[in-house]
Amino acid sequence: MSKRHNPGARRIPHSHEEEDDAFLAKVIEISTWARSNTEALVLAGVILALFIAGGFYYWTFTQDRDQTALTQLEVIHNTISLDAKEDAKALLRTFLDQFGSSPHAREGVLLLARMSLETNAAPVAVSILEDEGLSLRTPLGLQAGFLLARAYEETGRWSDAEDTYLRIADRAELEFQVREALNNAAQMRMRQRDPAGAVELYERILETFEDNDPGRGVFEMRLAEVRQIASD
Repeated sequence: MSKRHNPGARRIPHSHEEEDDAFLAKVIEISTWARSNTEALVLAGVILALFIAGGFYYWTFTQDRDQTALTQLEVIHNTISLDAKEDAKALLRTFLDQFGSSPHAREGVLLLARMSLETNAAPVAVSILEDEGLSLRTPLGLQAGFLLARAYEETGRWSDAEDTYLRIADRAELEFQVREALNNAAQMRMRQRDPAGAVELYERILETFEDNDPGRGVFEMRLAEVRQIASD
């Protein structure tokens, strides 16, 4: 006896006509909604247009501002080359007030700190660089680190100078920067009557040289001198 299948249990695929009807119904629904919400659509279009226009204006504004900042920096460099240091410092302060958020502001900060050091205003340089907090992992940050350590030296903050030089040595990628930072840190330890600590740093410097590098000689002599002091 053959089994009879229930026709209702089979899935009947939708015909293309049914799919077209569904699509048209959706289009009609959207069209009807659009007609009843014309004001909302117009408002959305206006907001979008304003957003695009605002973005373009902001981009143009920042481009013009950055170019103006660059031009001002060139004027300041020319003033420095004329050895008009006080005038240059005044221009730099005005520059940072006007363009503190531009990509060129950090260069202005470094210039102002350097000019402050050169005009015997090391405390000002310390304040400027501490407030800026530049990362030592960037070229400008390393320059700022050396300037800050030097400013600490000139204000008698030898421990802070030593710590800053050691941080530079840990983060610098170029060997000459590492050696300079370690050498300066060793000098700070000598000022703090810690020759044994200075010996440790000079030994670290020598580890950065190849055995046949002629540059070792200077630091070998310094190491010998400091070892003698440490043994006395």
